[in-house]
Amino acid sequence: MEKPRHPHDHFFRQTFGIPEIAKDYLRNFLPTQLAQQIQLDSIERVEGAFVSNKLRAHFSDIVYRCVLKDGGNAWLTFLFEHKSKQAKYPHIQLLRYMLEIWERAVKEKKRLPLIIPIVVYHEKKRWNLKPFESYFEGWSVTLRPYLPAFDYLLTDLSGLSDEEIINIEARFLINTFLSLKHQGEKDYLRKHIATVFYQLNDSEYDEYEKNYIQMLLVYLLCTSQFNDAEWERMINDIPSSVKPLAMSTYDLLIKKGIEQGIEQGIEQGIEQGIERGIEMHRRESVINLLTLTQLTINEIAITTATCVAYVPELQRHLHNQDN
Repeated sequence: MEKPRHPHDHFFRQTFGIPEIAKDYLRNFLPTQLAQQIQLDSIERVEGAFVSNKLRAHFSDIVYRCVLKDGGNAWLTFLFEHKSKQAKYPHIQLLRYMLEIWERAVKEKKRLPLIIPIVVYHEKKRWNLKPFESYFEGWSVTLRPYLPAFDYLLTDLSGLSDEEIINIEARFLINTFLSLKHQGEKDYLRKHIATVFYQLNDSEYDEYEKNYIQMLLVYLLCTSQFNDAEWERMINDIPSSVKPLAMSTYDLLIKKGIEQGIEQGIEQGIEQGIERGIEMHRRESVINLLTLTQLTINEIAITTATCVAYVPELQRHLHNQDN
């Protein structure tokens, strides 16, 4: 399988774009005083992304609007840091991001929203969290009013043990955090795949649960390379109800297209067959994601490393075949 260009970003946007997962995060990670100010049941997704081209290399964002108990509204912006090296001045990056939102509000003649930035970080090296004022030297209390002052909430997965993550009072958030924390760690996944699928052991799944599990499987396959034997051995330790979906996802995303291309390639030459296998695999992957998931056209294009225009073209072709 050819890796998507941004699998971490894609998985983050898929999962934190689900309001139930966002609410579970807020219930478990907001400081108590802040949580008391927010009506969690009121949160709603703000469509669109507000990360500029300059910041896109560092952050992805998911934005929710919520009602404050004392009146007014706030924007809760989940920002996923996907650089392996932390920025030296994260407050400056966040300030640029907030200015994008405020400038858009000014342009649209709307009131400036109160923004609560939430950074989710999943790399191995610990995040160095410090206040904005610490970037400046040689100032006294008299000068404090002239210093920029705002803060952000941070969840650094490298600082959370698996046990701490499992003790979170949430279902899919546990699996999301374990997958992000241990992405690419094949040895860990071989030994602890059952932990990654913690509590996903229902005998029957509704569409919402099935879609989430498939998102999780696709992410694991995109960030760790498994051959047939490795994958089959590993999924022996996951809940039995998940195994059929795990095998079908592997077959649909990886095995089927490549094998078909290689079979044709026996007659046409190995090199041509491999190229055909990749091409057929890509087409097969797009079809499966169109029919089995609720991903948008852009998300499917990113996941399969395909031209955006190709996805709706194939969708129309399939529709015409059905008719």
